[in-house]
Amino acid sequence: MMVERRLKVVIPEDHRIMVEVPEDIPAGPAELILMIEQPASGEAGEVAASAGSKARFESLADELAADPRSFRELSQEERKARLRRVIGIGRELFSPSEEVARRKEEEVELEERRFGR
Repeated sequence: MMVERRLKVVIPEDHRIMVEVPEDIPAGPAELILMIEQPASGEAGEVAASAGSKARFESLADELAADPRSFRELSQEERKARLRRVIGIGRELFSPSEEVARRKEEEVELEERRFGR
């Protein structure tokens, strides 16, 4: 028989946690499931971006804003380079639909295990 035990934790900046289980939990095999609140996503297929990706995107936005020239004033080479950088960072901000589908499958599997289905 599976018994669920919930322990509240806060994930620190270094993303390391040490788990101490209560003494009434017997030694032996166990399954640790990490459940987090995911920020609400906007459009379908969009998932929350990592803080690192957002920071890189904001840094690039600041850098581009510092250039007084408009996009139309850039050479073709400069335009392509700028677009490659934006697209590269943008890929990190949003997961493809396959990733979203994989995560949904994992959520369904987790719920099935949780409710013993």
